[in-house]
Amino acid sequence: MTIMMKDSARTRAYDRIRAGILNGTFPAGSFIEEAQASALAEVSRTPVREALNQLAAEGFLDLLPRRGAMVRHVTAQELVDLYEARKLIEGHAADVICETDRGAPPEMRRLAAEMEALPLEDALQHVELNGRFHAALMAHCGNQILIRMSEAMSANVTRIGFSAFTIDRDRRALIDREHSALVEALDAGDAARARAILKVHLEAPAHILAKLPR
Repeated sequence: MTIMMKDSARTRAYDRIRAGILNGTFPAGSFIEEAQASALAEVSRTPVREALNQLAAEGFLDLLPRRGAMVRHVTAQELVDLYEARKLIEGHAADVICETDRGAPPEMRRLAAEMEALPLEDALQHVELNGRFHAALMAHCGNQILIRMSEAMSANVTRIGFSAFTIDRDRRALIDREHSALVEALDAGDAARARAILKVHLEAPAHILAKLPR
């Protein structure tokens, strides 16, 4: 029971601090004080420290000696690097799915529909579902090494993706259309089309890069 309570407190602290980073309660460059985070999550400082360590490992924070936990800025180079890595592994996953005539997994269709149905103001939920959509693509290819590589990037996909999304919320309709087109290409077994869609979909827009620190 005690272990379960500790895990629950740590999870609550992690979820609320993470949400605070993504929604701007803790803006980039600011420091998160343990007392402030404890009050937000309604837990003691121990699970807060554990949550901060996990968030630092995932790239949300920098833990600075004698200064504390600072929220990291998303940089233009991070966005470019992340998208380049995703093009490689997701493009390969699309090739495998098309070459083996597996079609798009039902999970991708369901998540695409959920994203399209979301209210326009629900940016964070859209970004979270987007991460699950691309995770479903990777899971369907069956390559366990690539799946683990994708999972290792998942926190940055959310962190960096949300920053890009908030700069240009009008891109949401385009993102949804590209998701639908990708599902159609996978169902048709058209590897070239699927790769072409991913290449455009995972291209860092210049106007977004211009607004991120370098």
